[in-house]
Amino acid sequence: MTKAVEAVKNSRKMKGLTTVDIVLMAILAIVNGVALTYLAMLNQLLTALGGPILTSITLGLYSISGVLAAYIIRKPGAAFFTLTLAGVVQIISGNPNGLISITAAVTDGLGVELGFMMFRYKRWDWLSTGVAGLLAVPLWFIIAAFWFGYYKWGITILLIAFAVRCVSGVILSGWLSKLIGDLLVRTDILKGFNIHKQQKKEVDVGENHHSA
Repeated sequence: MTKAVEAVKNSRKMKGLTTVDIVLMAILAIVNGVALTYLAMLNQLLTALGGPILTSITLGLYSISGVLAAYIIRKPGAAFFTLTLAGVVQIISGNPNGLISITAAVTDGLGVELGFMMFRYKRWDWLSTGVAGLLAVPLWFIIAAFWFGYYKWGITILLIAFAVRCVSGVILSGWLSKLIGDLLVRTDILKGFNIHKQQKKEVDVGENHHSA
C-alpha cells in the first residue's frame, strides 16, 4: 500500500492532492479492488444464468470507489487515479477477468471524471454524482460487448443490458457514493477533506443568513 501511495503521490497530475487525499484514494482502491475480484466471480455466474442483462445489475459497484473518492476529495483526477489503482489491485488479487480489469477501471475512471468535469468540479449533489456514475458505463460497455461476446445475444438484449447498466451506474455508483459520503461526513472522520469544509461552509452561510 505504501508503494502505491508513493507512486500516485509522485505523479505531476496529482500535485493538487494532499497526502491525506492520496491515502484515502489508496484505501478506497484497495477495498474496492479486492471486493470487485469476488464480485467478478459472481458476475460470471450471473452471466451464465441470465446473460449480459443479469450481470449488468451489479456493474455500478465497479466504479463506486472513483465516484466516492471524487465526492469526498472534490479535486480533478481523484476518480481516475482511484479507479486505475483499483484495477491494479484487482489483477494482484486474482480477478478472473485478468488484465482486461485494468482496461475496465481506466475507462470507468475517464467516464466518472468526465461527469464531474461537466460541472467544472463545482457541483456535488444528486445530479452530478448520478451523471458521473452514468458516464462510467458507455465506453466500457462497448469494449465488454466484444471482449465477452455480448454482441452475439443480439441488439435487443444489448440495448436492455445497456439500459440496466446505466441505471446501475446512477444508483449503485453515483447515488450510493453520495449517500455514503454524506453519512461519513456526519461522523467527523472526514475533517480535512473538501467535502467537510464545503458542507461546513454551507451550514455557516445558512446560519448567518437565518440570523440576519
